[in-house]
Amino acid sequence: GAARAQAYVNYFKNFTLAGQPLQLDCAIATADSASSRRPRLTIEPLAKALGLTIDTQFNDNQCSQLGQAILSHPPGTNILICWHHGEIPQLLRALGADPKKLLPDAKWPDDVYGWLIELRYDENGRLFASQCLNENLTPADAAKPVPVARK
Repeated sequence: GAARAQAYVNYFKNFTLAGQPLQLDCAIATADSASSRRPRLTIEPLAKALGLTIDTQFNDNQCSQLGQAILSHPPGTNILICWHHGEIPQLLRALGADPKKLLPDAKWPDDVYGWLIELRYDENGRLFASQCLNENLTPADAAKPVPVARK
């Protein structure tokens, strides 16, 4: 976990979107709980390197509220979200995406840590593209290929 968190600094500094370097405007992680701080810890080194404050106001079960907050951002805002695996399908639905098209059996596998889901919205806030990417940050990531997109 700590090695992946450090690797995100260079990964996102070199990340491109539609052939252009991505500039993150906002970082969001699920609120720390008694049992887990992992989402926040995962993006903390990146946020520090980019001078971003991590928004941790939403708990795991507040996907609808988070979705509404994200969709209220101005068009063109680039947001990174780090969430617990079990809640990602619900979060995808709250953001207008279909987890069945992005994840095997519409669930994030418990043993997969190297995937990233990219959601892109038009100037009217409508989702127009989504994909699951393999970050390939560790040798273990190569053993977990992303699912084939389904329509």
